[in-house]
Amino acid sequence: MNIYTADIIILLLLISIFNNPLLNIFQAFGWQFLASEIFIGIILIVLLFLIHKYVLRKYIFKK
Repeated sequence: MNIYTADIIILLLLISIFNNPLLNIFQAFGWQFLASEIFIGIILIVLLFLIHKYVLRKYIFKK
C-alpha cells in the first residue's frame, strides 16, 4: 500500500468520525453551515498532515 493511499483512507475515516459531532458543535455556536464545514475541513486537513508527518512517515512507512 502506498502512503498516499493510506492518507486517503485516513481522511475518509476522519471525515466519517468527526464531521457530524463537530458540525453539531459549530451549529450550536450559531455558525452557518458553509462556514462550519470549511472550518471542519481545515481542521481535518491539519490533523491529516500531522498524522502523515509524525505517524505514517516515522513508524509505518519507514525508508
